[in-house]
Amino acid sequence: MEEPEQPIARKPKRRDVVVVALLAALALGSATVWMKFLARRPDAASRAKRLAAQYVGEPTCRACHPGITAQQSRSGHARTLRLAKGVRIAAKLDGQTGIDRESPGTTFSYHLKDGVFSTTRQSLDASPEELLIQYALGSGTHATTFVTLNDSKSAAGGSLEHRLTHFSDAGGGRLDITPGQDERTTLKRGVKTPQGRALNAEETLKCFDCHATILSDRGPGRLDVESMVANVSCERCHGPGRAHVEAARKGDNNLKMPFGEGRETASSELRMCGYCHRLPEMAPPGGVREDNLELVRFQPVGLMQSQCYKQSTGALRCTTCHDPHTKTSTDLAGYEERCLSCHSTTSKAVCSESSRPKTGCVGCHMPKLDAGQGILFSDHWIRVHDAFPLEKSKPVAPSHP
Repeated sequence: MEEPEQPIARKPKRRDVVVVALLAALALGSATVWMKFLARRPDAASRAKRLAAQYVGEPTCRACHPGITAQQSRSGHARTLRLAKGVRIAAKLDGQTGIDRESPGTTFSYHLKDGVFSTTRQSLDASPEELLIQYALGSGTHATTFVTLNDSKSAAGGSLEHRLTHFSDAGGGRLDITPGQDERTTLKRGVKTPQGRALNAEETLKCFDCHATILSDRGPGRLDVESMVANVSCERCHGPGRAHVEAARKGDNNLKMPFGEGRETASSELRMCGYCHRLPEMAPPGGVREDNLELVRFQPVGLMQSQCYKQSTGALRCTTCHDPHTKTSTDLAGYEERCLSCHSTTSKAVCSESSRPKTGCVGCHMPKLDAGQGILFSDHWIRVHDAFPLEKSKPVAPSHP
């Protein structure tokens, strides 16, 4: 059998060898330079871990500031995001049943067993459905809303904002439809379902962002329950504290942090607080109007519309009346003292010439109004309330940015 013809082996020309060698060297050099560049350029996860490492935690803050951290630990900010199974309300609701008043025959029964908090939805047209309750959002001063992550450890799969919320009314509280889910409210985010409001990944991040100090150490726009720092702690408002702590330990007098007393304008302070408590631009077109009672839930929105704020030339801000480190005060006399510090009896801005009361400022100009959930908020749109009709038109709530 004839042997197949073998290809002729040609000796490469010297020019070809040189070209190949040059190309190989160039490729190797480019790869080396690129690898060195990548080694110097941290990825998003590395940057996030480095940023998270700048947070020292409340125990470290407490070492030098025991009084103010003790106050803050008892404030509403310290209870904005908790595991639902550990809150007192979970034990209180164990064995209780709430009614969905917009869905006749539908109930939610609550159970706390072996460290697991859940609710069973029962309706006339479906089989009983058990739903895990993972987180309790809100300080409980007004209400506590329950949220469950769909994949339990991140926001990637979205979440469920449960249908019923616990409202902290006098007499033990009550279960009712979660704010924003009732039929009369214009839904601004999420999808209403029989179980509650389904939030996608982005909406879930926005929700948790305002109830936590940091969401994770794994990169911007990510939620990781393992590295998340829950609740609004010192460093959520003042900024990461490591540089501050290290400077203090070295005896350095430069102890400034990103935010601190006397270093912010009224506008920048309101914008910081309003990031979570809402700002006017977060409202839909036409939403910022005097008869929209939903706005009383969002204090910065109303305050920024008031003549008191506009004419104060930077003197009026959130901390004029409120200490963010403590529980919200109920001392009306203290609030009215602040009113009179600007509106003296010689001021033309005080009530009419015939009556210049030194008490009753808050009750008259900042009355408590029902935002639609049966709970009362002081109206921060400081004004004469007889000037407009307080009709309960369909609420339109500002959304998160």
